[in-house]
Amino acid sequence: MVQSAASLIGSRGMNATSFSEVVDDSGAPRGSIYHHFPDGKKQLAEEAIRWTSERVLAYQRAYSGHTAAGVLERFIGMWRQLVVASGGTAGCVVAGVAIDSEPGENSLIQVVRATFQAWVSLLASQLEGVGIPAVRATPLALTVLAAMEGALILCRAEGNAAPLDAVAGELLKLLPQEPAELR
Repeated sequence: MVQSAASLIGSRGMNATSFSEVVDDSGAPRGSIYHHFPDGKKQLAEEAIRWTSERVLAYQRAYSGHTAAGVLERFIGMWRQLVVASGGTAGCVVAGVAIDSEPGENSLIQVVRATFQAWVSLLASQLEGVGIPAVRATPLALTVLAAMEGALILCRAEGNAAPLDAVAGELLKLLPQEPAELR
């Protein structure tokens, strides 16, 4: 159910995703969603964000290369796979919840904020680890995340990965030139 919720919220937004659709998509028994998520859609959305975040962090942590371009290419490539597999309809569940959250839904926004901060922190750490100065690593990681989230929205509007590919090319130009032996 959590995986189905993440997929549906990522492509439709939180407000346009109902419990019934999550149950239908997941194949779970109808009553189980209320059993597992007694606090409603908000609780399900929080779990979908956490599930997504764990997958993103695990995927990115598995990067074992030695270049800043490699760090960015891995992160960008993960989102590109999502866009291509969905025919341009998929987006990020975290952004979907951030956009659809009502004012005053502090717990949801706290989960969104913590997730984005964790992603930026990991990217910054990886960039520092391959030689990007600390003073540049966090702003660059934040730029990459913001660019990817925007690119996902544009990909949805276009129905393909072309916006993401264009943004990726520009992001890679922000990196300092690496010696030829590292490429």
